[in-house]
Amino acid sequence: MREYLKTGIVLMVITTIAGLGLALVYNLVKEPIEKAELAAKIDAIRFVLTDSSTGKLLVPENQIPKDGKELARYEWIPMSVEEGIMYSSPIWKGKVQSPAYIFEGENGRNIYVLTGQAVGYGGNVVSVASFLSTPDGLKLNAIKVMEYSQETPGLGANIAQEDIQRRFYPVAPTGLEKGLKVNKDAGIIVPPDKLQQARDTSGVVQTSDVMTGATITPRAVVNSINTMYEFLKKAGVE
Repeated sequence: MREYLKTGIVLMVITTIAGLGLALVYNLVKEPIEKAELAAKIDAIRFVLTDSSTGKLLVPENQIPKDGKELARYEWIPMSVEEGIMYSSPIWKGKVQSPAYIFEGENGRNIYVLTGQAVGYGGNVVSVASFLSTPDGLKLNAIKVMEYSQETPGLGANIAQEDIQRRFYPVAPTGLEKGLKVNKDAGIIVPPDKLQQARDTSGVVQTSDVMTGATITPRAVVNSINTMYEFLKKAGVE
């Protein structure tokens, strides 16, 4: 009995020390991790606030946030939030994270920046996207894929490449209204000189030639874009 008690005390001491050590490590790395995540988010926002056609900023330079305090000025939360999620789409199976942001373009029209997610092959694929308010409706300007770590290396993880992400934008209002889909799901192959036209008119994103063997990951990206667009429409944005 005495040996059992001794073993129990030893194990309790070890687990207590281990727990305190983990807590100490967490406290040491928590702030640097949060700073790195914020910096990555601000970089992504700057990217999607850059005109995908001209390479020029869509907003004045002084509207690009430099820290969390400045970023908070542009927060927009038109719907209730539950565990960091503002909206879940029953159609596209995607979610919109809170908060969203509104910026004012140099033409005076609103630019909506959202973070969307949908399930890929190994977990959530998360993207930041910007939608421009135009006379014809909402236009997708650009996206930046932020999280894809659980996708298969050499297949779905190739979504990290900028030239592959470029396949998903820009998209005109007509294409967004029809709902984006990868070309494999549409049952067609889009010629290289028709990539933009296919997105704008049919909502078809050609990925099978640059992500051979990987359909689930690009499908997660289009589902997240469709979810963000659906959210904006339900929020009354035109």
